[in-house]
Amino acid sequence: MNKNSKNYVKWWLEQEKSRKNNSLPVKITLAGIKLSVIPQAFLPSPRQTHSTPLLIKNIKHYNFMGKKVLDIGTGSGVLAIYSALNGASLVTATDIDEHILYAAKKNADLNKITGIHFMKSNLFESVEGKYDYIFANGPISPESWSEKSLAGHSISSYGETLFSQYRNYLTDGGLMFMTFAEFGSTEKFYKTLKKYNVIDKEKREKKFGVWWSFHEIRK
Repeated sequence: MNKNSKNYVKWWLEQEKSRKNNSLPVKITLAGIKLSVIPQAFLPSPRQTHSTPLLIKNIKHYNFMGKKVLDIGTGSGVLAIYSALNGASLVTATDIDEHILYAAKKNADLNKITGIHFMKSNLFESVEGKYDYIFANGPISPESWSEKSLAGHSISSYGETLFSQYRNYLTDGGLMFMTFAEFGSTEKFYKTLKKYNVIDKEKREKKFGVWWSFHEIRK
């Protein structure tokens, strides 16, 4: 990990410690979506991260009308809500924490969205059926997310599970969207993509002194 990445992770962890100590939800608006983000959930604020903002920026030209969408590790629920607001016919949002799922549903209610199916699942564990779009914007930094917090998945095994199984849940012509950043296990990430012959289109941007990448992944 380079110096900029180390500095960013240190700063991010300090922000997260302060947020958790405060123990109150943080209210933000992202892509016109109102969110109240509890301390247990990832905060997708552009003041603190570029992962979710970069992902939303790069999916704006995709047609969600009538699509089936799976949001793995929904967190605040922002990507599930975005999909529903843009016409998705079916949205399934998963997480491993029931408190996070409850809060994400509250965020859906806050944006007058009903019909999202919030479901407890560790990655694809409880998922059935096939989807046109999958969001898999999961944890990438071992400094930020412990194996315990991932219900037994290490950062490495998260990628192994994701890339070995995602094709089973995509329709023909379906796409998976995710972001990655250089403070994660970059070498391991690209090796895993190669290992599973992942067809990947990447776009990169620099923010907070760190390179972030958006990935469009085909079946």
